[in-house]
Amino acid sequence: MSGDTPTAGAETTYIRLPEPRRSWLVSCTDAFRNLGVCVVAVEQGSIVIYAPDNSESFELGPTGIAEFRAAFTDAIGVAEADLRAMAAASARS
Repeated sequence: MSGDTPTAGAETTYIRLPEPRRSWLVSCTDAFRNLGVCVVAVEQGSIVIYAPDNSESFELGPTGIAEFRAAFTDAIGVAEADLRAMAAASARS
């Protein structure tokens, strides 16, 4: 019952929810036709796509296209959640 257990001095316990995934590695070929990895990342509500090192562009093969599509779709969901959270926080201020 609510009055049976004293709560004075009791520690508060918080449960930390897992963070959503924020980066995905996708197989690709760099501008020099070398195998590489590009990164799809979410940073503060924006989606950033990084080409392999020393390359300004990259090419996706059949597997890379599927990986990129899945990563980009997931990244959009995370970025939208970030933007909603930022909007809600600014509305409270």
